[in-house]
Amino acid sequence: MNKNINSIEKPFKIESYRDEVLNTASIDMEWIPYRGKYLHSKTQIFAAAFCTNWGERIVLHISQYQKTNESINSEKALIEDILFYFNQFPLTFGWYTTGVAIGKYDPRKKVFQVKGRDSDFFILHQRCLFHRIESPFEIGYNGKYITLKKGSKNKHIDLIKVFEKQVIKDYVLDGRYRTTSLDSVSSAILEISKYEGMDAGTTNILQKSTKLQKKYVKRDAELIMMLAQYRNCIVLRLMKIFSHYAKMDYYVVCHTSVSNWYSNKYEKMIERGDCTLSYTPYYSLEKKEIGGGHHTRSQRGLFVNTLVYELDAKGMYPTIVINNNLSFDTLNCICCKNTPSAYLDTETIKVINDNLMEQKIDRQVSNYWTCRKRKGALCMILEEVLTDREKYLRLIKEEKSKPCPNNLLLEEFHNCQMGAKLFANSGFGLFANKYFKFSNYKVAECITGEGRRIHKQMETLASREPFNFDIVFGFTDSIFFKIKEANCQNPEQTINQFIKQCKDKLGITLEIKNVFKNSIFYGINNRFVGVLDKENDRIIIKGLDGLAESNPLWIKKWVYEIIKQIITKPDSRFEIIPKLLDDAVFDLVNNACSSKNSIAEELSYSQKLRMHPTEYVSSNRTGKVGRLMNKDKGEVIQWYETKNIDKETSENYSTSAPDPENVNLDHYIDRLFEKLKRTLEITGFDVQEIKPEISRKILTMINSKSLS
Repeated sequence: MNKNINSIEKPFKIESYRDEVLNTASIDMEWIPYRGKYLHSKTQIFAAAFCTNWGERIVLHISQYQKTNESINSEKALIEDILFYFNQFPLTFGWYTTGVAIGKYDPRKKVFQVKGRDSDFFILHQRCLFHRIESPFEIGYNGKYITLKKGSKNKHIDLIKVFEKQVIKDYVLDGRYRTTSLDSVSSAILEISKYEGMDAGTTNILQKSTKLQKKYVKRDAELIMMLAQYRNCIVLRLMKIFSHYAKMDYYVVCHTSVSNWYSNKYEKMIERGDCTLSYTPYYSLEKKEIGGGHHTRSQRGLFVNTLVYELDAKGMYPTIVINNNLSFDTLNCICCKNTPSAYLDTETIKVINDNLMEQKIDRQVSNYWTCRKRKGALCMILEEVLTDREKYLRLIKEEKSKPCPNNLLLEEFHNCQMGAKLFANSGFGLFANKYFKFSNYKVAECITGEGRRIHKQMETLASREPFNFDIVFGFTDSIFFKIKEANCQNPEQTINQFIKQCKDKLGITLEIKNVFKNSIFYGINNRFVGVLDKENDRIIIKGLDGLAESNPLWIKKWVYEIIKQIITKPDSRFEIIPKLLDDAVFDLVNNACSSKNSIAEELSYSQKLRMHPTEYVSSNRTGKVGRLMNKDKGEVIQWYETKNIDKETSENYSTSAPDPENVNLDHYIDRLFEKLKRTLEITGFDVQEIKPEISRKILTMINSKSLS
């Protein structure tokens, strides 16, 4: 679990002089929250803080100006000082500083609905207008964002726009944060949360003391600068690498998506004449449903002291694109329609059609071909970027071989190879994105279809002589298998022969990713648990619903602990697990329900809003809780299961932590068993036998607690 430091009086050490943050400051502001459309009368800025790259903190509060001169407008004076400091720094960082709430009148409901929320810079801009101070900002052309005025010498990066990118969130930072609230990201990445865990969006910090308000705004500014500097500015350094490959301004890259980067790159290539659309008049096609990657139905079972190998195809999709010259400017070109060698493998077409039938998609494909006279734009990009990556991997190897390797160089080379890999891997999925300028479902279909063909042939090769592997599971570009006892005399040699045959016959490079000594497979795609061989019992868990972020901490904690004990000590599981279930019940009754604070920490369910709360039907719990909590699309709601009907929700759940005696213990136990049911059944437990005993123990503990 994260340590999540909430309240530390000793200042955090914040200091970096890398180019990405040199002579910069983070900025955060606090203002009176309001509902609905902005009106000057609804709000006021009352605090602001800056944190420089060398760690200096500047905190401004409206109370400072109220004391100095009663005749001056205290908010106006505060804003003038905010702008004074803001203009000292050529580059500033913020968190959700550029958003604008969008309002729309709903004639059916006869109400003005506001979606999204206004940001710090929008409020600062409006307050400047109110006080007739020249604002450094202007509203963007579509009214959806606010930006520095055109021609401004200053620059600003709204870091939420960087950390919300999937390429950063999932592939650089391993999906460690669920939402992009500052508290969620900083708690997950820095293990430091907002001051005393407060959120100005839900807590009225104006009711707190001036001293606490200052600490709150200062902490936010500190968190923003620490995220900018995290791991030696890794995220900003990657943005510069993406900017280089996209041929796009660094600050624009920070505030736009991968589809914008590739669109810009393709447009530049077309302008230069590196590629042409003359031979592919239908280069852009509206999105249609296509089949996905290939999955082999997983076996179901517990494998103890049985090695299961996971092999991964290295760079399979880039290889497919390059080998087949797949791109929007080459697929079904008019110049190679009569060239037999230009056509995709007939087996690939069959695989595509079989998958369309499996997915019940009402269409069939006759053939696809690609240009044999010109190299495609995507292929040129991939070759350029992957050549760079190989160069940096070679430089890493050379540097590591030296008697005294330069760690700074190693870090730089590593970031460069990672940036190249991420940029390359982001390109081929865009063709299935309907908002991408060069969207083309046929290109996406060819890439996934060819991937399915290769994966199926890889599994066929694995299951036949001379290998006869027992395939446990396979998906997209990975395969899991056991080696049958008859072939176990030299497993490494056998696997190396298989890898060589896949390279020779299928054109793909396989590598051993993991070897599990104990594992559980669930008979469900991409859901398994394994403990690695020769790696100090390191556990890998994929796709288990019981560990989803939406579950209460108490459930996640005990699901993990029980699975951990089963997979690391399978021979003792029938003695260990009943005791652990007893411990879980004791923990629920005596610890998780000991106070409102522990209930809030251990027993809250949460869910990310996929729509604005008003867009859900009135009876939907998610929408109802979202409306009660005044949350917006993309934000997280929370609730607790109760015994009694809650006054606010009129149902058996509440949006705030209930009293301990009002917690629905039976619900939480039922949910724990629901999340463990498959694991317990697969590993030999009788859930119907265990559960009544647990319910009896809960009753005994409650009665014992009441008597004491």
